[in-house]
Amino acid sequence: MKAPRHEDVPKPMEVWNANVYFDDMSGAKNRPVIVLEKRDDEYTILMITSSERMPGRMIKLDDPYEVMLDKTSSVRVDRLFRIPPSKFNYKLGDLCESDAETARSILEEHKATKAYKRKAYRRTQNV
Repeated sequence: MKAPRHEDVPKPMEVWNANVYFDDMSGAKNRPVIVLEKRDDEYTILMITSSERMPGRMIKLDDPYEVMLDKTSSVRVDRLFRIPPSKFNYKLGDLCESDAETARSILEEHKATKAYKRKAYRRTQNV
């Protein structure tokens, strides 16, 4: 996969399709992600999923249709991920204001942790 064109650089509170590894690193899949920030040469993201198998670690999006998702979707809030620009495929859209506010709150909570300060959150492999 190619890196996005310069004019298509991911920006905070945008939703992109990106290639993200599974928790156990056994593989990866293309999935929607929320871009939170650019940090050094990588992006901090939250994964979006339609699965509801992790109650308590998910927050439903108020308006998934705003970002071209075709069903009820949730944001995984228990951990941040970071990915290089080469993992982004294409932009899906911009979060509605209430979902953007939720994403900013999640980022602020993580910024208060030692893991965030050390950048010790899940990094997808650069393959």
